[in-house]
Amino acid sequence: MGLGMSNGWWNRLVIADVNGDGYPDIVAGNHGLNSRFKASEAKPVTMWVSDFDGSGTLKQIVCCYNGEKQYPMVLRQDLVGELPYLKKKYLKYENYKEQTIEDIFTKEQLDKAVKLEAKEFRSCVLMNDGKGKFTIKPLPVEAQFSVMYGIGVNDYDGDGKQDILLGGNFYQSKPEAGIYDASYGVLLKGDGSGNFTTVPASSAGFFVKGAVRDILTIKNKKKNLVLVARNNEPIKIFQ
Repeated sequence: MGLGMSNGWWNRLVIADVNGDGYPDIVAGNHGLNSRFKASEAKPVTMWVSDFDGSGTLKQIVCCYNGEKQYPMVLRQDLVGELPYLKKKYLKYENYKEQTIEDIFTKEQLDKAVKLEAKEFRSCVLMNDGKGKFTIKPLPVEAQFSVMYGIGVNDYDGDGKQDILLGGNFYQSKPEAGIYDASYGVLLKGDGSGNFTTVPASSAGFFVKGAVRDILTIKNKKKNLVLVARNNEPIKIFQ
C-alpha cells in the first residue's frame, strides 16, 4: 500500500478527503522532529523486547543511533534497577559510558529479543490514489515542533478547500527526554490538491497553550465552533 516504511510513534489518525477526489485520505499525528529521538529509514529508533534476566517479565530497551552505532536511551540507574544482574558490570557511571546495545547484551540475548523499529516521526498526510496505495506527504515544519494528538479537518477559512488544525504537546516524559511543549496549535491552509501551508497564529487566530488531545468542529446558530480539548484543562472554544 506504499506504507512499508511508515513505522512511527503515531498518536492520532483522522480520515478525510483533503484533495476532493472522492477517496479518503489520512491525516496522521506523529512524534514530530523536535526531540532527542531521531528516526530514519536507514537509522531507525529501535526497541528491543525480551526477558533479558530470566525473571519471567519482559523488559524493553529503546535505542537511538549516534553515528553508525545504537546506544540505549535508558540511564544507568534505571537499567540496573530493572536488570540488577548488570550492576556488577556497571558499578560506576564511567563503566556505562558509550556502551552500545551489543556491549550490554550478548548476541544470544539479542537474537532472542523482539526488535521493533520506528522510521518515520513526521506528522503527515497519507494521500490515497484510489487504487489501493498511499503516498506519504510530510506536513510543514511548524507541524513538527511537538508531539501531535489533536487533529481537525475542515474548511476553516471558507474557500471551499479542506484545511487542517493541529495541537499536541506532552508533559509526562522523563527528565532525560525533556517535555514536549513547543506547539501552540497550528492552522494549515489547504490548496485543494493535498498541499498545505502554515497560517501564522496572528492571522489564524488559533493559539492554544497546554496538552491538546482533541479538536472538534460543531455548528451553533450558523456559526462553526472549534472545540479544543486539553489534558486537565477547560475546553477552549474558537469561532
